[in-house]
Parts: sequence; C-alpha cells; structure tokens
Amino acid sequence: MIMENGREQNFWPGFVDALSNLVLTLVFVMVIFVLALFYLSSKVSKTKMEALLPETRSELAQTKKELAETREALRVALAQAGQVKERVDAGNKRIPMLKREKISTETSNGGSSIVIRFPTGIVDLDDDAKQVLDKAIDPIISSGQQIKTSLSAVPGPETYSEGKRLAFFRAVAIRNYLISKGVAKNNIDSKVIGHEKRDPSDSDGRVMIELQQVVR
Repeated sequence: MIMENGREQNFWPGFVDALSNLVLTLVFVMVIFVLALFYLSSKVSKTKMEALLPETRSELAQTKKELAETREALRVALAQAGQVKERVDAGNKRIPMLKREKISTETSNGGSSIVIRFPTGIVDLDDDAKQVLDKAIDPIISSGQQIKTSLSAVPGPETYSEGKRLAFFRAVAIRNYLISKGVAKNNIDSKVIGHEKRDPSDSDGRVMIELQQVVR
C-alpha cells in the first residue's frame, strides 16, 4: 500500500505476528485443558478406588475365612477317614478267612462216568476236576481214538433262572475244556436238566459226564 507521502506501507508482518500469537495462545489453552482433564480423571479414578477398597478388603477377609474353614473341615474329614480305616483294618483282622468250597468229583464204570459237583456260584473247573477229566480222556486221545461225550447239567439250589444259568455255564466250561484236549465238537452233546430232576437234598449243582470211545 502507498501512503500519501509516497512511501509504501507493508502490513503483512504485523498480521503474521498477530496470527502467531493467537495460535500460541490457543495451543497453551489446549495444553492447560488436557492437563486439567488428566488431573481430574486421575482424581476420579483414585476416588473410585478408595471407595472400592473397603469392600475389596472385606471380600478378601471373607475369602480367607472361608479357606480357613475349608482347611479345618478337610482336616477333620481326613482324621475321620483315618479312624474308619483303622476300624476296618481291625475288623478284618478279627474276621477269619472263609475257606472256599472246592469242586468235588465222582467216577464210576472204570472212569467212563464222571460227576462233577459245583458249589453255589462256581462255574469254572479247578485243577482237581481237570486232572480227573485228563485221567479219563488222555489215554483214549493218545491212542488216536475219538470220544463221544454226553453232558447233563443239573441246577443247584438257586432260583429257577439262576440255577439254569449256572448249569449252562458249567456245561460250557466242561465242553470247552474237552475241546481243548482234542475231543471233537460234534462228539459232545450237552443239555441242561430242569429243577424237577434235581434231588432237593443236594446242596450243589452238578454235571454228569458220560464218556464213550468211538470205535473206528
């Protein structure tokens, strides 16, 4: 801009200075605002934490108390379990060991007829019964001859269904043993006899075995 005296007047540096001062002032105000906001937020958080601290301490104390009670209850339970175990062990020492009933066998007709008696609840052959069967069939099998076998299982004093079930398993046990010794499956005839055929005075179930040498 040209003044009346002919000189040129430049206002731009003053305008820049004023604008710079304004910007610096705004930046300063914003920094103060951010600092105030940060301080206020910290103050609020601290106040909330102080308000929650007593409640947290109370919950922590309650938890510690419950843990102590649990440990005490566990200690008492372990002590009681130890006492029960001692009583059981002492009782076991006083109870005599029951002798297991053994399977008994009877042979007739030169070993061709065998009766194996099973105590209540027993279905498997023991070593003594196997030895009796071996004595009867081994000589025949060794000579190359075949044996025809008839098995008749008689129930014991159990209930009807239980007696039939045990009689069946006893016959199966003997049949399987004969097969393992070399007796042909087709030469073994097995059946379960009803309760009406058993002797009421007989306290054992039994399997009657008839052995017959097959002549070739």
